[in-house]
Order: sequence, then structure tokens, then C-alpha cells
Amino acid sequence: MAQDLNISNQQPAVADNDIEPEQLNEEDEESEQLPFPNARVVKIIRETLKSEHQIKKDVKLAANILLSDILTDISASMDAEPYNTLSIEHFNKAARKYKEIGLNQKKIRRIKKLLEKQRAELDEVIAEIELDLPDAPSMSPGSKVPTNQSTQ
Repeated sequence: MAQDLNISNQQPAVADNDIEPEQLNEEDEESEQLPFPNARVVKIIRETLKSEHQIKKDVKLAANILLSDILTDISASMDAEPYNTLSIEHFNKAARKYKEIGLNQKKIRRIKKLLEKQRAELDEVIAEIELDLPDAPSMSPGSKVPTNQSTQ
């Protein structure tokens, strides 16, 4: 099963002269407090970015904490299962809401486009009706009797 994941634990070599010893100790202490290895989280972020960006420390920490929160939520959902052994089906069920976010966003965009199209069609129908109607006297707000605005 570990072979299926294709996760390598190799990390790129970093020259010792690029990082000061104080920074290295600080990063090691923070990495011990974080739920996931920070270097791995940063590597995933960098692989996704199309252009070269400098990633600030607070972004790295926030990404690490977010991943921890998501995994905690998924684990809590799986804990509600009555079975002693949890399978990939249980994981997929618990993680469904995170996997379907993209699908939901596509559905929302499609619905918005459909509503905009319907709004345009309604505006066109209203314009046609207004052109076909003879000049009707306008109604004053709250009254049932039309007011004649043309009298002086």
C-alpha cells in the first residue's frame, strides 16, 4: 500500500552557507510544534505555483495548520463510523465535502450564468411589452385610481 502512494521522503539538499545556524535551530523548533513537516508543505505549495514567488513564514504556518484542521475534521467524521476497521470508503465519505468544493463552485457559476441569461430574456420581454402597450396613465403609489399627469 505504501508503494501506491508514491511519496518520497527525499528533500532537496540545502547548502549550509545559505541558512544561518540560528535560523536553522528556530525552524527545527517550529517544525516540532507543527502537525506536518513544514518543508513538505512548502514543497507542495511551490510545486503548484506557476511562477516564482517568495512565500512568507506566516503563510507556511497557516497552510500547515489548515491541513491539520482538515485532517482533524476528517478523522472526527471517520470516528463516528460504527466499525472497528476504517477503510478508504470511510475516508472518502468523510473527505467528500473537501473534494466536492470545486464541483460546487462550477455548479454555482453555471447557475449564475443561467440566471443572467434568464434575466436578459426577461428584460427583453418587458421591453417588448412596454413597446406594445398604449400610453397608459401612471398610477400614483398607494392609489387604485390612475392619476392624469398631462393635465395642467
